[in-house]
Amino acid sequence: MRLTIHVGSATPLELQIGTSHHPYLGPLPEVGQTIVIPEDANVDAVFKGKAKVKKIIWRYSPEGSALWPEIVCKRLTGTSGGAR
Repeated sequence: MRLTIHVGSATPLELQIGTSHHPYLGPLPEVGQTIVIPEDANVDAVFKGKAKVKKIIWRYSPEGSALWPEIVCKRLTGTSGGAR
């Protein structure tokens, strides 16, 4: 699964969640749901905190016969991260 987070006009952050050997086993977030990028995540501080899921795009690679979701989010301004 790939997570893409948009913050204003900055270049979006793309995170790979899980791998083919260690897939993400949790449920997919739903469009409109708020997710939290924790403060201890290894990403630039501007991407940490709450983000709203805007859309889910299913990607396919015919070379590897792989299908995976790209979760597109927009960072909510004025929010701080942390555990939920």
